[in-house]
Order: sequence, then C-alpha cells, then structure tokens
Amino acid sequence: MLLAGQALEPSPLRAQDPPPPVAAPDSVAAETSPAADSTGRRPPISPLGAFGRSLILPGWGQLEVGRPARGAFYFAAESVFLFMVFKADARLSAAKEEMPPNEERISNRTGQRENWIVLAGFFAFLSGLDAWVSTQFWDFEPSIGPPADGSVGIALGFKVNFP
Repeated sequence: MLLAGQALEPSPLRAQDPPPPVAAPDSVAAETSPAADSTGRRPPISPLGAFGRSLILPGWGQLEVGRPARGAFYFAAESVFLFMVFKADARLSAAKEEMPPNEERISNRTGQRENWIVLAGFFAFLSGLDAWVSTQFWDFEPSIGPPADGSVGIALGFKVNFP
C-alpha cells in the first residue's frame, strides 16, 4: 500500500522548473548599437521645431531642413500677404475718414482686410505644416527622369532601406 501511495503522489515535472535568470541587456551598448537607429541619420531639427520656426517666420523651418527654395517661396508669399493686410488697412482707414461716411464701402474694406488676415494666417500655418513634413522626409530623395528602358514617359524612382 505504501508503494501505491508513493506512485500516486504528485511530483514536479520538468515544465514546472523555473527558467534560469536572464541578464539584463547593457543599456549603454543598446544606445550605441547600429540597430538602435536603422538609418544612422537624423534630421537637423525636430519636426515640431521646424513647425514652430515656420510659424514664427515662414520659410525658416524649410531653410533649416535644407530646402531653401521652398523657404524662399513661403517667405515671399507671406510677405505679399502681410503687405496686402497693411494696404487693406490703409484703404479701410481712408474709407472711414470720408465725409459723409459710406457704410457700404467701410463694410467692404473691412471684409477685404479680414480676408487678407485669414489668408496670411492660413499660409503661415501651411508653411509650418510643410516644414514639419519636410523634416519627416528630410533624407528622402526621389529621382525623376526618363524611364530606364528608353521608352517615352517619365519615371519616378526612390530607394527604401530596410533594416
């Protein structure tokens, strides 16, 4: 009976053994390993920094990322819009000084000034958004040219690096 009791007694199985302790990875080695950053290249500024710079001065974020032509376009366009805001404001002031006051002209000039202000604000936001996207794709260089097989048309090619 004693032998039958020992045979029925539960015993620890191999799967119930605790696993051996695993050493924690070296944090310094993980930061400096090439796998930590698959491309090894980082943009010169953060996307949010480029967005903020282009909100402050349209074109500044694009310039920092290495897109000077885009930056010049946004700066020139914003300069034109701000000039038109000041011009519309001067025309509104002139309409208010007329005697007798023409309420319809004043209303029209006020609407024109508001339109230019909204357009200038929208374009400043668009400049910031473009700077943010330019920072995200700062090392993306597509090539546009004739197809490699010599046929008529345009081909777009780009490289994708996989880790």
